[in-house]
Amino acid sequence: MTDKERAVFHEEYMPYIIKWGKLTCWISIPLILIPALALYIFYRAVPSISGIVTGFIALFSSMVAWYVVDPITLYPILHIPGMYMTYIAGNSKEIRAPAATAALSSADVEAGTEHGTIISAIAISVSIFISIAVMTLVALAGNFILSILPAAIISALNYLLPALFGAMCMQRIMMDYKSAAILLPCALVIRYLSTLGVFKVLPFGGGYASILSCVIIGVFVAKTLHGGALKKAQ
Repeated sequence: MTDKERAVFHEEYMPYIIKWGKLTCWISIPLILIPALALYIFYRAVPSISGIVTGFIALFSSMVAWYVVDPITLYPILHIPGMYMTYIAGNSKEIRAPAATAALSSADVEAGTEHGTIISAIAISVSIFISIAVMTLVALAGNFILSILPAAIISALNYLLPALFGAMCMQRIMMDYKSAAILLPCALVIRYLSTLGVFKVLPFGGGYASILSCVIIGVFVAKTLHGGALKKAQ
């Protein structure tokens, strides 16, 4: 890259990306609420306070760590343009980062450089257009596709979500057998207590208590089992 091209990159391209990246990110925040507003307007569906609290605790406890980890681990690959696009379009680790990595490898360009930033941005933008095209096609043709599927497959789709969560659970268990040997029985006991209605005495119905209890116990178990190893590594 020549000095003139480098000057254009830093003085024109990046300020332009940052300006519109910030604007589109701020615009996307209220747009996220459109599905909830549509449910309220057309179906008068209003979640209960207990449901909101339970959902917030579940999402916060599972996602708060990624708010710190993702920007640190993905920034060298996605860089500024890619980060803006990824946090609007989603699927950062599943689609955007692999697309950027493959493009950088194919172009034989180092991540984090000016060339790498542009190649990464092109790869991510193409992946977003492809994702939108596929999702639009599936959304429009979804009813038709379901209508021609055999009844056995339609019935099997009911097991899709349990299978997904089961696979995710097994993946986590394989990563840390020691913690899983303690946490899994604890989760089963907490689930049993929840079915008995033990947590209903808590504020807002106590629907959040199961998840919150598992998170607290999980943090305590992980710190007890692996805290010493982390201190030695530091």
